[in-house]
Amino acid sequence: METWDKEKVKKSKKNLEGADLKGMDLSSIDLKNANLISANLTSADLSGADFTGANLFSAKAMRANFKNTNLSGATLQKTNLTRANLEGANLNSADLMGANLSQAILAGSDLIRASLIEASLLEADLTGADLTEAKLSGRYTREGIFSRGANLRKGKLAGAKMVRADLVAAELNETDCRDVDFSGANLSEASLKKACLVSTCFVNSKLGDADFRSADLTDSDFSGAELIEAKFQGVDLRKVKNISPQELELSTIDSKTQIPDYIEVIWTSEDTYECKQKV
Repeated sequence: METWDKEKVKKSKKNLEGADLKGMDLSSIDLKNANLISANLTSADLSGADFTGANLFSAKAMRANFKNTNLSGATLQKTNLTRANLEGANLNSADLMGANLSQAILAGSDLIRASLIEASLLEADLTGADLTEAKLSGRYTREGIFSRGANLRKGKLAGAKMVRADLVAAELNETDCRDVDFSGANLSEASLKKACLVSTCFVNSKLGDADFRSADLTDSDFSGAELIEAKFQGVDLRKVKNISPQELELSTIDSKTQIPDYIEVIWTSEDTYECKQKV
């Protein structure tokens, strides 16, 4: 097996396909537009390095240190980044489709317009990250089936920015989304069961068929949000801000749903109702 050191990497003309760089110190190295397809970067120190436009397709980077690393425009499709440290990393417009970011640290990272379609972010830390216009949706398979979106279950998203992000069919069950800005985002068919949505902003967002059952929506703002068939059965909405009676009427509630004091629900049958603004 070919052995590598930092000097050899620098002299490689950035052709590192399949290279075994496990555990190496490559901090601050320049690997712009490098070929790292299927490379092994497990536990490597890549902090402060420049991977702008690099191709890391199917690379192994478990527990690697990418702190403050520039990965803007990089290809990371199907890359294994389990437990990797990407705190403060620049992933602007990076392609992370199908990547495994389970338990990764992405706090304060720049994921603006990044593609995270079908990515796994199970228990990942995205505290304060910027995912403006990022894509975290599912996709149509060859069989014509729309897959589930990115898996953010049990993650930390507190204070993250998700303005105009695409989260169609994303999984956010039991996720900490307090103070997240979802304004203008598309969360149609997303699952937010048991999520912490305290002070979360859903202004002008699309929430058709989203599942909020058992979620904490204290002080969340639904101004201008679309709620067609959103699931609020058994949910406490008493402290929700700016939810319109017209949209609430289009959602799904039940007798256990607790309604804001500014809305009156008139039950016309066991499962049909009208919602009106209280005067």
